[in-house]
This record gives sequence, C-alpha cells and structure tokens, in this order.
Amino acid sequence: MEVTELVNKLVTEFPPLINLQASSVVGVSRSDDGWVVSIEMIEKKSIPDSMDVLGRYEVSLDGGGNIRDFSRVRLRRRGDTAEE
Repeated sequence: MEVTELVNKLVTEFPPLINLQASSVVGVSRSDDGWVVSIEMIEKKSIPDSMDVLGRYEVSLDGGGNIRDFSRVRLRRRGDTAEE
C-alpha cells in the first residue's frame, strides 16, 4: 500500500473510531510489520482556535493499512509549539 493511500485511509477511518476530528498527520514511519502514524486530533474546540486542545495519537497499522492499536501520547494547546 502506498503511503498516500495509507494516510488517506487512516484519516477516514480513525476519527469515527474515537469520535474526534482529525487536525493533521504529523509523522509516518515503517515498522517491522506495518506502519506507525502520528496524527493530531482535536480534543476540545476553542475560540480562538489557537487555544484548541490537540491530542497526538500513535496509530499502528498492518501492511494493508488496517488499524491494529493506538494510544494518545500527548496533549497540547494548538498555540504551544515547544516540543517536550
């Protein structure tokens, strides 16, 4: 499966699974038996949107792009750009 197809499939299938809206895909890497994708999801919408709370999720996929497991690894406000 091409990376573009993989990401498009994840962006379509993952948000309904956890009932959140996708913000952006921030990383894709190959693992021994599939892929790991880092995706930021909007946990809490705010006004202004720079105060939105984003959750970063690490999603493990098999070679066919099927979700195997996921976990939230970080929370941040959209305006916070400093890395941990």
